[in-house]
Amino acid sequence: MKRREARNGLLAFTEWTMPAYQIGRMHRLICDKLEAVERGEIKRLMIFSPPRHGKSELVSRRWPARYIGKFPKAQFISASYGEELATDFGRDVRNIVASQEYRQLYPDTALSHDSAAKGKWHTTAGGVYISTSVGKGITGRGADVLNIDDPVKDRIDAESEIVRKNVWDWYASTAYTRLMPGAAIVLTMTRWHPDDLAGKLLEAARDGGDQWDVLNLPALAGANDPLGREPGEALWPERYSASDLAGIRANIREREFGALYQQDPQPPGASYFDLQDLLVDGEPVEYPTFCDTIFLVIDTAVKAGKDHDGTAVSWWSYSTHGGHKLICLDWDIISIDGALLETWIPGALERGEELAKVCRARFGSQGAWIEDAQSGAILLQQCANRGLPAAALPAKLTSAGKDARAINASGPVFRGDVKLSRHAYDKIATFKGTTRNHMVSQIAGFRIGDKHASTRADDLLDTFTYAVAITLGDQEGIA
Repeated sequence: MKRREARNGLLAFTEWTMPAYQIGRMHRLICDKLEAVERGEIKRLMIFSPPRHGKSELVSRRWPARYIGKFPKAQFISASYGEELATDFGRDVRNIVASQEYRQLYPDTALSHDSAAKGKWHTTAGGVYISTSVGKGITGRGADVLNIDDPVKDRIDAESEIVRKNVWDWYASTAYTRLMPGAAIVLTMTRWHPDDLAGKLLEAARDGGDQWDVLNLPALAGANDPLGREPGEALWPERYSASDLAGIRANIREREFGALYQQDPQPPGASYFDLQDLLVDGEPVEYPTFCDTIFLVIDTAVKAGKDHDGTAVSWWSYSTHGGHKLICLDWDIISIDGALLETWIPGALERGEELAKVCRARFGSQGAWIEDAQSGAILLQQCANRGLPAAALPAKLTSAGKDARAINASGPVFRGDVKLSRHAYDKIATFKGTTRNHMVSQIAGFRIGDKHASTRADDLLDTFTYAVAITLGDQEGIA
């Protein structure tokens, strides 16, 4: 009886080959949709679901194995954001097909003797399974099913216009052209961005392109829920209760929860950092009366003048023994020729020593972190020649890009580990004819994906994200 059920239904097949799989209502609905794809009733299917909710186990492991069992001559292409993940999927599907449990269901479907590879193998009936990474060529291969599971890795990739374009170009010019007559496409993903692959395909559908059956499964139910849940009810309460999800929501940015868990990506344009996260009850903090150390971060300009960036510096206290971990104590921004930085740097370092005394830093001032590029590289050499305390910012950090650094810094900021001192918050300075608090203005004005990023002022913002990364990030400065 159970064997017959396992042959006839994906959910029963999953239980047969993976008895420990924990089944919820959402998984029954996913299985119903995938079985409709098998029957040819659905040709284009999108599944949006939160992370760690079992979607990939069904869509990219169990279902491909079952599909090949039912259609041993089929050509099945599976793609994901990275080669390693794609290879893992290929290995897992191959191992399911090679298992004793599988042979009890599909005795006529077997691996060919030359199918040792994880990412490409054949059945004795002539079918083929290929796992590949998004962006990689698959010329010469056809697909009765094209299965795409998470085409981008994370927020950083999703926010990159270049990455999104590359994913779309791969889909349109490589993957889509591999489809056999009557082929099906299944796209399973977490919605990071409104202009992601799903967003582009749904927009194309409105203009007469392929029409998609969309199964949208938010972690917390809203109106018109596909499972008939009450508003606020959890998607998989056996694994993640509503209170569990509330805890997750409290520890990540609302924008991240909306995208990852609610499948509701918000368009870029709103300020990325919430200024209130840098304050306490709407107010800046006082200088600490005790801390571990003081340091400064310098972002140097290539040239002086109104048409060029400024040289920005910010001073910080860092503490691991109570109080706020990271506090911006002061900042400054000036227009100065690179050759004059050597005469300027001693004053910036002396300011660090003064703040170390005021804040009773037990390790004193640790000197400056400087980007090792252009005029910054010259400044680092000058400091080394004069015995001044300065170090180069980690190369991985400086090469990450402004958006990536902001995304990395957002976690510690959201958790409340980073604060603005009253002095830094109240300070007003004139730079390039504009008088304002340039630090607050640049932080509050930062927007992910800003198409005018090349012209926006972000020198102090850079020192801000650098400071967060080198103190609250990992050993390479990535938070």
